[in-house]
Amino acid sequence: MRTISTALEQIARLKKKKLALENVLEQRFDRGELSFKKFASVTEEAEKLFYLNVRSLLNRLHVFDEAEFSSMSGRKRSSFSSELIQEKAAMYNDHLAFVKSSLSANEELLMKLDRLLLEISRLDGIDPDDIDAMPGMQELDSLIKQTKFYKQ
Repeated sequence: MRTISTALEQIARLKKKKLALENVLEQRFDRGELSFKKFASVTEEAEKLFYLNVRSLLNRLHVFDEAEFSSMSGRKRSSFSSELIQEKAAMYNDHLAFVKSSLSANEELLMKLDRLLLEISRLDGIDPDDIDAMPGMQELDSLIKQTKFYKQ
């Protein structure tokens, strides 16, 4: 299924970006510095959110049986009421929308990590107070803070 291959590709890209971020951070800061800890913390939270999306996606894929839907909708129309077929189609469309949304959310996270990596790689020296003002940090912080709304 294309969805699974896309999710796997996103996971591989996340691992690669995380490693790149760690390397750049280690080149710019000592592990004990506040700056290193702030960047690492935001990266870790972004990774948690990413894997939360992957877990939700896998749960949805596990629960919904595409083959069952295909076989039901492929049978003669007289076997099932049109209301039942429409309801099943609506469920399937909701399922697809959720899957696409999860993949899009993870793609957005990957893009924001790219921006953060670019910003960090451009640093020559930065005051720890300026870290929170960096656009990449603000985007990731905002996205991470929004996760509490998804858990309810």
